[in-house]
Amino acid sequence: MACCIVVSGPPCAGKSTLARALAARHGWALLAKDSYKEQIFERFGVGDRRWSARVSLLAWDLLLAEAARLLVTGADCILEGNFRAAQARVLAALAAMDGARFVEVRCSAEPQVLLSRYRARAIDGSRHAGHVDLEALPELARELAATPLAVLGAAAVLGCDTTAGVDVGGIAARLEAVLGIRAR
Repeated sequence: MACCIVVSGPPCAGKSTLARALAARHGWALLAKDSYKEQIFERFGVGDRRWSARVSLLAWDLLLAEAARLLVTGADCILEGNFRAAQARVLAALAAMDGARFVEVRCSAEPQVLLSRYRARAIDGSRHAGHVDLEALPELARELAATPLAVLGAAAVLGCDTTAGVDVGGIAARLEAVLGIRAR
């Protein structure tokens, strides 16, 4: 039975760090929304916040289609991104398929820590310019004030507070216990 780990949470909560470590630990395919998005930027160019949001929609479509293809073939995978309601609906349909187990790892941190990390990342040049992070900062502040989205609804959810950093080993051990798997 295929396993799908969904690593969710707001920007700068440690999703990418955790997802990459889990993928390496288990040898599973990692589908990260920002990786798709950056490939699109490379091909079609960088624009304003509106363009970045449109590219995000396409990146999500590509990621979720690939996830469905992998799961149907019985392949395990890790999905990583800041999931919204539209993606949650698609994931719910995937999770309802026979033959796949889903677990969500919901990363979070104190809002002021997330904003501080986000501002630092936006100015340090480590991200692709297409993300237009400084333009998105007001949107992020509003999003952090809202109730977090339960991507998989009532499915298994492991919460992890990354305010003090990402405890990859601890989170991996909890996840492996839930799924009944071991690192390779």
